[in-house]
Amino acid sequence: MLTISASLMVVLLSTSCQHDSATAPPGGGTYASAASYEEFLTAGQAEANTDENAREAARLAYAEEVLRHKSTRQLPSHLRRRRYQALKMLHAYRTAGQVAPPDTGPQPTLLDEHGRPAALGYLLQQTGRPDLQQQLDSQYRHAPISSINDAALRHWVRMSGLTVEECALIQGAR
Repeated sequence: MLTISASLMVVLLSTSCQHDSATAPPGGGTYASAASYEEFLTAGQAEANTDENAREAARLAYAEEVLRHKSTRQLPSHLRRRRYQALKMLHAYRTAGQVAPPDTGPQPTLLDEHGRPAALGYLLQQTGRPDLQQQLDSQYRHAPISSINDAALRHWVRMSGLTVEECALIQGAR
């Protein structure tokens, strides 16, 4: 049986109830690291026996929260709109209950072993690049996005309104 602590439920509910905004409040936001996410989990936000799907949903809620509060003033308006759309897609993916659990390999993939898209793979699919998702998954199965040297991926990232580091946060790269 799935057990989720009350504090994790508050985090998930408060994140899912936020308004859809890709811009940060005045003063900007902070950037998260894998270490700060681990602190988030170990600070009593998730039970030790929470299943992998729930942990992945909590990780994505954390990533979404961080990305929504990061300042985007430096971006041109068309990239702010694309970022806004990408974050809406990430929110829809996370709240639909179809989150692909992390792969058992050394790094996350874009597609799990059953062909379901992981969060970053879902964004590629939803933005019209399922071909890129398939190509990257077959060529770079367990590679963190930051280590993939692919012109089409670099172009997609540049045009998404996100950075490579933000995509790595979504991917869950260690």
